[in-house]
Amino acid sequence: MPRSCSFLYTLSLTLLSLILLSGTGLSLEFKPYGRGDFDQVAQLRENRPRIIHYWSVTCPACIAELGQWTKFINEHRDIDIIFINTDDDEDRERAAARLEKNGLSRATHYGFSDSFVEKLYYEVDKSWRGELPFTVLISTNGPRVNVTGALDDPHFVAWLNQLNGVKK
Repeated sequence: MPRSCSFLYTLSLTLLSLILLSGTGLSLEFKPYGRGDFDQVAQLRENRPRIIHYWSVTCPACIAELGQWTKFINEHRDIDIIFINTDDDEDRERAAARLEKNGLSRATHYGFSDSFVEKLYYEVDKSWRGELPFTVLISTNGPRVNVTGALDDPHFVAWLNQLNGVKK
């Protein structure tokens, strides 16, 4: 084979490989979340209220409320929301598809990267055993509130009202 044909053949194979490989990656990035990461994530942008939401594709309630999270984000742009997916790496593509379907691909996302999940739960809340959905509410000047349940949970609503200065 002449040199020019060999070069074109190699170039074609390289380009084809790049095209095929790029189609298999996730379109949104899950940052790794392992032991010791909770405190770091909780302290992101300390000057703003933050919500850290733990969810899974195997949790029907989590999936059902993704659309509500989209609405919440659009209505509360002054609150930073961080999603942490608790699934194994094998389910990460399914998680990405769910998030994209609900318009949540621009949010900040982490994914469990440690197989000792009980330790990850314990770092967040010593009494948490992995029930989902689980949400950590962090205001700039008040105590942290942990909520097991959906967005309409009374603790979540009370925290949001307090944040907005609404009296009981």
